[in-house]
Amino acid sequence: MILTGLQATGGMVYTPPPPPGPYTALAGSLVFNGTTQYLSTSPGATIGSGAFTIEGWFYNTSGFTTKGLLGTDQSVAMSLFTSDNATITLDRYGGGYQPSYTWPAATLQTNKWQYIVLNRNASTNLETMWIGTFVDNNSTVTCVRATGAAGGGSPSGGTQTDSQSWGNSNWVARYYGGYFPGSITNFRITVGTAVYDSTSSTITAPVAPLTSLGNTKYLMLGAAVTTDTSGIQTVTNNGTVTQSATTPF
Repeated sequence: MILTGLQATGGMVYTPPPPPGPYTALAGSLVFNGTTQYLSTSPGATIGSGAFTIEGWFYNTSGFTTKGLLGTDQSVAMSLFTSDNATITLDRYGGGYQPSYTWPAATLQTNKWQYIVLNRNASTNLETMWIGTFVDNNSTVTCVRATGAAGGGSPSGGTQTDSQSWGNSNWVARYYGGYFPGSITNFRITVGTAVYDSTSSTITAPVAPLTSLGNTKYLMLGAAVTTDTSGIQTVTNNGTVTQSATTPF
């Protein structure tokens, strides 16, 4: 029996517990030391010139200058890295093209789980990024679109067109300029389909483990270091990346 009002015996008011949170638990995360550890994938993900989405949960432990999220050693392929606590940069391996996205200062935070998404729409090539910060198990995460964009075509607010035909990205948590320090989980690369719509000012971060879609080229769920749930990549552990039970939820 649930008591909902003033009780005659003790004068106490019973407050029901809050409803269960919206989340389904994640399996774990991978931990990177920020200096030598990263994953390499084969055959890698060739982004190409069409729609794509790169997304995942990131927990940075030591700053944002030249910290690689995704990288490559392949011609004209994409690296994705944080430049500072308000900027994420895309870089074409070999030079000549480096679009970026900005938010208000300190949007990127250390010791917080943050959901980061890069998305390019089909046909229009309209591209943007969103960032959201996990607060607690009782509230969903709203990811906010970048407020500035530069380096691509027709920048407007936090969007721009990206007509680059990107090559083969084959590193996780590293690019040629630096490594990612901290934990990553539910990292997914989808090529040929945009999971989100770049015209949206906000999106809601997933509340359950990601699944492999028809065009998913890599999916790391954090349960094991070298497992790709998409079944496409052979993953190599460089520098002894470790697995952890720590997750945002």
